[in-house]
Amino acid sequence: MHTPSIAPTAFLGRVLIATAAAALALGASDPTASDLNTAGVAQYNAKHYAEAVETFEKAFQSAPDNATVRKNLCNAYQASANELAKSGDYSTAKSQLELAVNTDPENPSPLVQLGAYDLKLELTSEAVFRLEEAIQLDPENIDAHDLLGEAYYRNNDLSAALAHWELVREKQPNRANLQAKIDKASREQSVELNFKKSESRHFKVSYSQGTPAQDLRRVLNTLERAYMEIGRKFSGAYPPGPIQVIVYTANAFTNVTMLGGHIGGLYDGKIRVPLIDASGRSIPDSDLQRVLYHEYTHVVVRHLSGDAAPFWLNEGLAETFSCELSKADWEALAMARNQGTLVPLSSLEGGQIDKLPPDALRLAYLQSHAAVQSLWNRMGANGLSAMMTSLSEGTTPEDALKQTYRRSYDLLEREYINAIVQTASR
Repeated sequence: MHTPSIAPTAFLGRVLIATAAAALALGASDPTASDLNTAGVAQYNAKHYAEAVETFEKAFQSAPDNATVRKNLCNAYQASANELAKSGDYSTAKSQLELAVNTDPENPSPLVQLGAYDLKLELTSEAVFRLEEAIQLDPENIDAHDLLGEAYYRNNDLSAALAHWELVREKQPNRANLQAKIDKASREQSVELNFKKSESRHFKVSYSQGTPAQDLRRVLNTLERAYMEIGRKFSGAYPPGPIQVIVYTANAFTNVTMLGGHIGGLYDGKIRVPLIDASGRSIPDSDLQRVLYHEYTHVVVRHLSGDAAPFWLNEGLAETFSCELSKADWEALAMARNQGTLVPLSSLEGGQIDKLPPDALRLAYLQSHAAVQSLWNRMGANGLSAMMTSLSEGTTPEDALKQTYRRSYDLLEREYINAIVQTASR
């Protein structure tokens, strides 16, 4: 926050803030721009950002050429946007940032913030536009380069992403998570460098040369059906496109993801699936549909909840929308229950794919499926959509469960364990 020029000492600054605030509260007829600016600073420092915006706007109307007032108003818009984003109201937050850009058009900071929010909302093209604007204003803005690298990466422009991330590494070699992103993108580029591209209405697919045309059609057609069917199940949840999809051979999938052969697909911001198995054969239609529906469900979950959905909810939904629990699945759950190897849902909040061995991971998927199926049977899409909205607003998973379903983890676990016992005994 810019310190107003009318506050030459800390003591005098406190006196002026109190005096100006009191005058404004009493309805002083003609407060000066300095009075308004000082009162706005007090409101800003007290984290009353909406009030600060209103006060700085009045000061700006009174003195539109005052650089300090202009910067303070811009900062207040940004702080207000940040509070709105914390509550999940990105639409209003972005409106505040548009006002910030118009108020101080030479300031790259609100453009960077806009780009970050667009990435959060999966509005990749908009993010690229805003972040490129920010870099034009400030070519050395490291945050803008890092975020623009992320935007290019999500667009599957790996060369452009690496160019920006490597620039960031030159300036800040120890920046958090940077080297991991560079390593991941470099690994993908080494496999995907000569990949070709195709697209449908909502998806862009990258694939290796030699992929049979009929297999590519199967992928696109299946994904478009998933887009319609899963979107309808969530009463009209349709993530913005294009959604990036990469199809591999089994070996290339393992090399890129560094996951074991027991993993049939991955969504990490892009849908990644092996289309050709280790023996060189295309995977059957039923397996392809299951994998693509599973991974596309993750796209919808991220669209609705950001990255806040716990593992058990995210994977449970993906399993619910891609396959049914078979009798063998229920029997496996019953055996685990009898052996005491079921784990609490609280232990299934964080990612598990790269932490558990194959058998334990399969059980975690089955438990998640059973838990979500119990919730789906109770309130369908309305309940789960409400829960994910709550998660996107920062509510913890169990509190979101309590708010939506009036159920704790313990109660939900008892319910789906009862379903396990009843179904397995039939």
